Amino acid sequence: MVNVRPVALLAALLPFLAVHATYLLAAAHGQVEWCFPYVDSCASISATGRQPPASYLFRATMLPTAVILGAYWWLNHLWLGELRRRVGDARRAANDWMLALGLLACVGLILYVTVLGEAGSAWARQRRIGAVLFFSFTYVAQLLFLFQLRRLRGQLPAVPGPLLRAMWMLCFTLLAIGVLTVILQAWDKAWYITVEDAFEWVLALMLQVNFLLGYVVWRHAGWYLETRVP
Repeated sequence: MVNVRPVALLAALLPFLAVHATYLLAAAHGQVEWCFPYVDSCASISATGRQPPASYLFRATMLPTAVILGAYWWLNHLWLGELRRRVGDARRAANDWMLALGLLACVGLILYVTVLGEAGSAWARQRRIGAVLFFSFTYVAQLLFLFQLRRLRGQLPAVPGPLLRAMWMLCFTLLAIGVLTVILQAWDKAWYITVEDAFEWVLALMLQVNFLLGYVVWRHAGWYLETRVP
């Protein structure tokens, strides 16, 4: 029996701590302004990790984060697949798509991190692709995770209903903010650019909060990974 819950906790806390530590290091070296980026919109997340020494910390923490997130989605796939097998549910599509999109999101994060700070249009394109893959596919994978938890609710009596409702509310809020950014950009692009970085920080934080709530779900469910020798 292996306690895998630390994987979910690391998936939530490591990127949060890494980004904020990188910002503090970059600000201390005068590479970004001192501010509260969630409100002041003074620096993007990317700007905190573009130059040494902050870039070294960013890569050293975010690349392992991609691996940990991949493990998180793989473990969810195993767990939910086992719960589905117990009730004789042969529907696999949501679980398989959750794993595939979660892993593609991790690939996007790797694409983004490895070229952060590099000059040139090709590298900028790779960063944009990586960021879009990470944010969008992580969000959809979280939705598929919640969808399966609702479907298997009878197998999870120890998981509080308010916890799942909080996760749904967080996903709906993420969607609402995403739609709001599109509307604001279309309405007044010049003004939106002045607040874009703050939206980026808020969206990233909310994604990480959902990973933290995923850890709480695992903890209430009390599941362990069991290894067997054939």
